[in-house]
Amino acid sequence: MEQKRVGLYMRVSTEEQASTGVSLAAQKQKLEEYCKFNDWTVVGEYVDAGVSGSTLNRPQLQKLIKDCKNDLIDVLLVYKLDRLSRSLRDIILTIDELRSYGVDFVSLTEQIDTTTPVGKLMFHIIGAFAEFERDIIRQRVIFGMDKRAKDGYVQYKPPFGYRIEDKKLVVVEEEAEVVRDIYRAYLRGNSTLRISRRFNLPRSLVYRILTNETYLGRVKWGEEVFDGEHEGIIDEETFKRVSEMLKKRRRR
Repeated sequence: MEQKRVGLYMRVSTEEQASTGVSLAAQKQKLEEYCKFNDWTVVGEYVDAGVSGSTLNRPQLQKLIKDCKNDLIDVLLVYKLDRLSRSLRDIILTIDELRSYGVDFVSLTEQIDTTTPVGKLMFHIIGAFAEFERDIIRQRVIFGMDKRAKDGYVQYKPPFGYRIEDKKLVVVEEEAEVVRDIYRAYLRGNSTLRISRRFNLPRSLVYRILTNETYLGRVKWGEEVFDGEHEGIIDEETFKRVSEMLKKRRRR
């Protein structure tokens, strides 16, 4: 039977515990005894001393996860679930990430052991909850972006002629004048290729400038267009004339 390579993760949350090391010593003793009983080999000890469990952004925890990803560890062993995190959501997502790397998880106090058949079943259940959590997060993000678009705020990189300031589009006048010149040049009959050479811009950028409704002071999100909170650079009549010319040239 292949011997398991185990990474021990230990954490204490206060400076006092970190300096005395009592809690760390107790955790280490229990974890080492468990490994000895199961004939597992400890290949790494990862200790975050004096660090809160409310965040996953901990140096040793991140190093441990990286080592799991690099196939250096078979089992992550903790004394108690809250040593990994105090957030149930973070615990679920972290264990699911370990699962994707083929790494088992064991917590002594709660008797969670994914090296066993029952534990493996629990791993699959955790994976389902993790996927559910990610779907919920995606829906919240999309909902938030939809609302911002309807409120007139762009959800994409500011186009040429604008910059973001206080989460709003603000006209960059020097670039805006180039945008106006591009529209004027096209209305005079110049091709997008000729315009791109004149202004030393990619032809694809010239085409995007000539078709982007953001320059009308609007925001496009999906198939919908909303009135924006920003100032337009091109007037409605100019944009309409350019759009008609582009359509005619595409038909040729």
